[in-house]
Amino acid sequence: MEPGIFDRTFPRPTLDATLDAVAAHGVRHIQFHMDTAGLAPMPVSVPDAIVHHVRAACRARNLRIAAVDGTWNMIHPAPAVRDAGLAGLRAIAGTCRELDAPIVTLCTGTRDPESMWRRHADNDSPEAWQ
Repeated sequence: MEPGIFDRTFPRPTLDATLDAVAAHGVRHIQFHMDTAGLAPMPVSVPDAIVHHVRAACRARNLRIAAVDGTWNMIHPAPAVRDAGLAGLRAIAGTCRELDAPIVTLCTGTRDPESMWRRHADNDSPEAWQ
Protein backbone atom coordinates (compact mmCIF):
# COMPACT_ATOMS: atom_id res chain seq x y z
CA MET A 1 0.00 0.00 0.00
CA GLU A 2 1.22 3.48 -0.85
CA PRO A 3 -0.12 6.78 0.43
CA GLY A 4 -1.95 9.09 -1.94
CA ILE A 5 -3.26 12.63 -1.84
CA PHE A 6 -6.02 14.84 -3.18
CA ASP A 7 -4.70 16.61 -6.25
CA ARG A 8 -6.38 19.78 -4.95
CA THR A 9 -3.95 19.78 -2.04
CA PHE A 10 -1.67 21.55 -4.52
CA PRO A 11 -3.92 24.19 -6.13
CA ARG A 12 -2.31 25.47 -9.30
CA PRO A 13 -3.72 27.28 -12.34
CA THR A 14 -3.37 24.29 -14.69
CA LEU A 15 -3.60 20.52 -14.64
CA ASP A 16 0.06 20.17 -15.58
CA ALA A 17 1.22 22.55 -12.84
CA THR A 18 -0.88 20.69 -10.29
CA LEU A 19 0.48 17.30 -11.31
CA ASP A 20 4.02 18.68 -11.32
CA ALA A 21 3.53 19.82 -7.71
CA VAL A 22 2.19 16.40 -6.68
CA ALA A 23 5.08 14.59 -8.35
CA ALA A 24 7.62 16.99 -6.86
CA HIS A 25 6.52 15.85 -3.40
CA GLY A 26 7.14 12.20 -4.26
CA VAL A 27 3.48 11.22 -4.10
CA ARG A 28 2.51 8.72 -6.80
CA HIS A 29 -1.21 8.15 -6.16
CA ILE A 30 -3.91 10.80 -6.40
CA GLN A 31 -7.61 11.29 -5.98
CA PHE A 32 -8.41 13.21 -9.13
CA HIS A 33 -10.94 16.03 -9.23
CA MET A 34 -12.42 17.13 -12.55
CA ASP A 35 -11.97 20.79 -11.65
CA THR A 36 -8.21 20.20 -11.68
CA ALA A 37 -8.60 19.72 -15.44
CA GLY A 38 -10.58 22.94 -15.77
CA LEU A 39 -14.03 21.33 -15.68
CA ALA A 40 -16.88 21.78 -13.24
CA PRO A 41 -16.53 19.52 -10.20
CA MET A 42 -19.52 17.50 -11.46
CA PRO A 43 -19.49 18.10 -15.22
CA VAL A 44 -22.42 17.07 -17.38
CA SER A 45 -19.94 15.66 -19.87
CA VAL A 46 -16.20 15.11 -20.01
CA PRO A 47 -14.65 15.68 -23.43
CA ASP A 48 -12.49 12.82 -24.71
CA ALA A 49 -9.64 15.29 -25.29
CA ILE A 50 -9.61 16.16 -21.58
CA VAL A 51 -9.62 12.49 -20.56
CA HIS A 52 -6.72 11.75 -22.91
CA HIS A 53 -4.78 14.77 -21.66
CA VAL A 54 -5.28 13.80 -18.00
CA ARG A 55 -4.21 10.21 -18.67
CA ALA A 56 -1.11 11.28 -20.61
CA ALA A 57 -0.18 13.94 -18.06
CA CYS A 58 -0.40 11.44 -15.21
CA ARG A 59 1.58 8.80 -17.06
CA ALA A 60 4.30 11.31 -17.96
CA ARG A 61 4.78 11.96 -14.23
CA ASN A 62 4.39 8.34 -13.13
CA LEU A 63 1.20 9.22 -11.26
CA ARG A 64 -1.69 6.82 -10.77
CA ILE A 65 -5.27 7.95 -10.34
CA ALA A 66 -6.32 5.79 -7.40
CA ALA A 67 -9.79 7.38 -7.32
CA VAL A 68 -11.86 9.99 -9.11
CA ASP A 69 -13.90 12.40 -7.02
CA GLY A 70 -17.61 11.90 -7.58
CA THR A 71 -18.74 13.65 -4.41
CA TRP A 72 -22.01 15.52 -4.61
CA ASN A 73 -24.90 16.12 -2.25
CA MET A 74 -26.94 12.99 -2.94
CA ILE A 75 -29.67 13.91 -0.45
CA HIS A 76 -29.95 17.63 -1.19
CA PRO A 77 -33.54 18.72 -0.57
CA ALA A 78 -34.00 20.02 -4.14
CA PRO A 79 -34.65 17.28 -6.71
CA ALA A 80 -33.03 19.36 -9.47
CA VAL A 81 -29.77 19.51 -7.51
CA ARG A 82 -29.86 15.75 -6.97
CA ASP A 83 -30.60 15.14 -10.66
CA ALA A 84 -27.72 17.39 -11.75
CA GLY A 85 -25.36 15.58 -9.38
CA LEU A 86 -26.42 12.20 -10.72
CA ALA A 87 -25.80 13.37 -14.29
CA GLY A 88 -22.34 14.52 -13.26
CA LEU A 89 -21.65 11.22 -11.53
CA ARG A 90 -22.56 9.35 -14.71
CA ALA A 91 -20.17 11.54 -16.73
CA ILE A 92 -17.36 11.06 -14.22
CA ALA A 93 -17.89 7.31 -13.92
CA GLY A 94 -17.74 7.13 -17.71
CA THR A 95 -14.12 8.32 -17.63
CA CYS A 96 -12.80 5.80 -15.12
CA ARG A 97 -11.89 2.99 -17.49
CA GLU A 98 -9.90 5.34 -19.75
CA LEU A 99 -8.20 6.94 -16.73
CA ASP A 100 -7.47 3.48 -15.26
CA ALA A 101 -9.16 4.66 -12.08
CA PRO A 102 -10.72 1.79 -10.11
CA ILE A 103 -12.74 3.89 -7.64
CA VAL A 104 -15.18 6.80 -7.67
CA THR A 105 -15.45 8.45 -4.26
CA LEU A 106 -18.90 9.31 -2.97
CA CYS A 107 -20.62 10.94 -0.02
CA THR A 108 -24.30 10.77 0.88
CA GLY A 109 -24.35 14.47 1.70
CA THR A 110 -26.90 16.26 3.83
CA ARG A 111 -30.32 17.85 3.68
CA ASP A 112 -28.65 21.19 4.38
CA PRO A 113 -29.21 23.20 1.18
CA GLU A 114 -26.10 25.36 1.68
CA SER A 115 -23.34 22.93 2.65
CA MET A 116 -23.05 19.24 1.93
CA TRP A 117 -20.67 18.92 4.87
CA ARG A 118 -23.00 20.28 7.54
CA ARG A 119 -25.37 18.09 9.52
CA HIS A 120 -29.08 18.80 9.19
CA ALA A 121 -31.95 17.52 11.34
CA ASP A 122 -33.75 16.21 8.24
CA ASN A 123 -30.87 13.81 7.49
CA ASP A 124 -32.69 11.23 9.60
CA SER A 125 -36.02 11.69 7.81
CA PRO A 126 -37.59 8.92 5.73
CA GLU A 127 -37.36 11.21 2.68
CA ALA A 128 -33.60 11.52 3.06
CA TRP A 129 -33.20 7.75 3.30
CA GLN A 130 -35.47 7.13 0.35
